[in-house]
Amino acid sequence: MYQILTKIAIIITGILLVPVHLFGDNDGVTSASGTITGVVLDATDSQPILSAAILLEGTDRGITSHRDGDFIFRNVPAGRQIIRTQHIGYRVDFTAVDVAENDTAHVVIRLFPEAVRSRDVIVTDDYIRDDRTTGVERVLTGRSLRQQLGRTIAETLNDEPGLSQRSMGPAPARPVLRGLGGDRLLILEDGGRTGDLSATASDHALAIEPMTAEHIELLRGPSALIHGGNTMGGVINVIRGQIPLDWPDHFHASGSLQGESVNSGLAGGLRLYGPVTENFAFRMDGSIRSSQDISTPLGTLDNTGIETYNASIGLSYIRPWGIIGVSGNILDTSYGVPGGEGLAEAHPNGVNIEMFRRYTEFKSRFRMPGDFLSRLDVDATYSFYRHKEFERTRFSDGRRVIGSEFGVLTTNAKAHMHHNEWSAADKGLFGVWVEHRDYASGAFSETPATIERAFAAYTFQEKDIGDWNLQAALRFDMRQVSPLRERNSVLIGQIRERNFSGLSSSARALYYISSGLTLGTSFITSFRAPGIEELYSEGPHLANFSFEKGNPNLNAERGWGTEVFIKGRTNQFDYHLSFFRNQMNNYIFPRDEGRRATRRDDLNVFLFQEQQVLMAGFELDLRYRISNNWTLSGVLNYVRGDFIDDDSSFPFLSFGDSDVSVPMMPPLSGRFNAEWSGGNLRLGATTRFAAEQNRVDEFEQPTNGYVLFDIFAQYNIITGSVLHTFSLNAENLLDTEWRNHLSRIKEIYPEPGRNIRLLYRFYF
Repeated sequence: MYQILTKIAIIITGILLVPVHLFGDNDGVTSASGTITGVVLDATDSQPILSAAILLEGTDRGITSHRDGDFIFRNVPAGRQIIRTQHIGYRVDFTAVDVAENDTAHVVIRLFPEAVRSRDVIVTDDYIRDDRTTGVERVLTGRSLRQQLGRTIAETLNDEPGLSQRSMGPAPARPVLRGLGGDRLLILEDGGRTGDLSATASDHALAIEPMTAEHIELLRGPSALIHGGNTMGGVINVIRGQIPLDWPDHFHASGSLQGESVNSGLAGGLRLYGPVTENFAFRMDGSIRSSQDISTPLGTLDNTGIETYNASIGLSYIRPWGIIGVSGNILDTSYGVPGGEGLAEAHPNGVNIEMFRRYTEFKSRFRMPGDFLSRLDVDATYSFYRHKEFERTRFSDGRRVIGSEFGVLTTNAKAHMHHNEWSAADKGLFGVWVEHRDYASGAFSETPATIERAFAAYTFQEKDIGDWNLQAALRFDMRQVSPLRERNSVLIGQIRERNFSGLSSSARALYYISSGLTLGTSFITSFRAPGIEELYSEGPHLANFSFEKGNPNLNAERGWGTEVFIKGRTNQFDYHLSFFRNQMNNYIFPRDEGRRATRRDDLNVFLFQEQQVLMAGFELDLRYRISNNWTLSGVLNYVRGDFIDDDSSFPFLSFGDSDVSVPMMPPLSGRFNAEWSGGNLRLGATTRFAAEQNRVDEFEQPTNGYVLFDIFAQYNIITGSVLHTFSLNAENLLDTEWRNHLSRIKEIYPEPGRNIRLLYRFYF
């Protein structure tokens, strides 16, 4: 069945490509296009702004402004276009422009400093709502990305509303959103699957280096469902732009250098982007990260160093009818997972992990003739991932013992057909996605070699009705999990082929009460098939401090989620308040059984099981502009996880038992910022805090609350055509002892102590 569906998807894609002449100008397409030229100016003094990020909404196309503030988009589809412009120290601007066939539209974009509140700049008579049609809930870019840039994507996002990080040392950290982690929070790289194993275990690192990220997006609701049926938590999309999707008219470069004191860490990166010929554009980047063991208020946390090497190169062929591009990426990293007596008797000295990934990506964007179809996207990725875990021993001859070894070959392909007005929708897309994974493990791991095949078909539709914006998505997923050798395991039962299928759906409604006040609600049903490790794990996983037992009889996980939110904006005050409730049947998780394994009496048994759970909470995000220079802001997050009664007559409306908690739930947490900005200088102070977490599972360690103090400074200067930015962060100034409740090693040592971090970047 899966092979047949894959062939059908390939045939459909081929048929869709027939109208597009790949090696000609395709007059039927180019006649409906035009050009946008413009200039980006400072609204206060009309001076040009260098290196502003300019994006065409609803597309993947983005460029930066030149020294004189100008920019150009060629081969833009005729009709209404929305331009999103953002830059360090300025408010994000949305500008509408009408593009006529075979004509050039010129626009002047004036950006207001962020401390000054002004209405959005508009070049037509219609008001442009900043959260309409994009599907992106949050974007971390520019100065915010530089201020928060950490060793990992999880650390970089840790201060965003609703987000926390699962960790097992600094390297293998992964984001958790509203208590949902693993593959319930899908992490993408330029819209594609990463091909790593970071979602399966706490000791597995994410194969994305944040140093060369251009910006990071958070998607929820119907737009998240495009990327996966298991996106109850949402989607984090790290945009690196490895394949150029627009032709630059001159050469661009940016570089970064970062150092920090808590681990004697150094990192550097370089990104180049420019034209090759009239129709070709290239992009290449590289980065290096090296750090020693982390310092904590209780001393040095041994075996927490990181060495990472990352490089990529991409090339695009750009014509009026569309874009074809390819890129290649290599990532090599080695890092340590700490040990400790009492927690990891099997390896008290810790485990060293070496992993590498070779990643190839193909992207294409084809403009379609006619009024109904607007664009066809065909993307594919191939990933070769390998991961080795070495026990740290005291052998005098330097021998290393491999505890576990994993290898995964992953191929993904998807096709999206975007359309204009159809039936009741103003616009939308239809898509298909296929995946093939070849999984193997070795050394002490007994998880069987397995082939996974997956297929999905989905649609996303959007409609504006007066002051309402409506979005809906529907997705059907099929997954086949096939061990290469079926057998009966005395430990876990019958290892056999499993097949899963299910529907997921989502709807979102926004009501614009006024230009500064929006009410919204969303609903999602999710489908998640159990993973290979959850089904078939059988043996010790030393770096994860566990003896893992899978369950071949697990059912698919299904969830129902609802959210209600209000967003407001006035001349001085911005706020966003959300209440959410997510319920999952057959929630799959590894639970500590509180006993040692018979075959490894130095490791606790963790059994994958399924139960019905409820997670509910709220997020509050506030910003208050006291004056043109002073701004106060704050974030407050809370989520509660409960096991609930499977026999409840109304399970969706029931609430949990207060005496029982889902394991590894983040406590009430938040931050408070005070910021001063003037000219090219920005100064601020931050207080981070978390409450104690005493609602824990039976064998889970509770944690105390904490309060941390940080300060930061940013300075920008332009010399010639080069923009220089300096970011200085002093974190945990009082060297306070604190423990992250989502850390698997919180019983051994606390989190990092006082840290001074400096980041320098240049752009031209």
